[in-house]
Amino acid sequence: MADRVLAEFRSSEALAAAIRALRERGYGKLEAYLPFPAPDVEEALAERRSRLPIALFAVGISGAAGAYLLQWLLVAHLYPLNVGGRPPHFPLAFLIITFEMGILLCGIAAVVGVLVLGRLVRLTDDVQGTPGFESASGDRFWLELSTRDPLYRPDRTRDELVELGASRVELAGGAR
Repeated sequence: MADRVLAEFRSSEALAAAIRALRERGYGKLEAYLPFPAPDVEEALAERRSRLPIALFAVGISGAAGAYLLQWLLVAHLYPLNVGGRPPHFPLAFLIITFEMGILLCGIAAVVGVLVLGRLVRLTDDVQGTPGFESASGDRFWLELSTRDPLYRPDRTRDELVELGASRVELAGGAR
């Protein structure tokens, strides 16, 4: 069974107008495929801001805290050494590793987060097998509407897309 409907539009303005009209009607699960960046389409999609920066901040702070605690545990608590009259717990000595571990873990989490949230870990997508979809990299603009959207009705949705200016409406199958 198809899990999304794809509609082809001839211009980015027509696609943006269709997205705005569908949003006004209550459709929520929309995605666009464009041959070049179109700010009006991005604005019409109105994606909510990612929470990835908040998660990265939490991972960075946790990594830094973990590194500091590990250094304190090993150097100041379990194996304290009196070297040159320095106290066992000297925070300035732990500062560089603490900072570096926070940055390292934050960077790793950013790479993993972008790959997962951007759905870049899959090798292919069934949408690429849709007849005519290759024009998305040339001169056509495609709108994807999920069939899991509560307002989706096969005939009514197809008619709405054609009414909004879609030159072609196709079904794409397979699980995401």
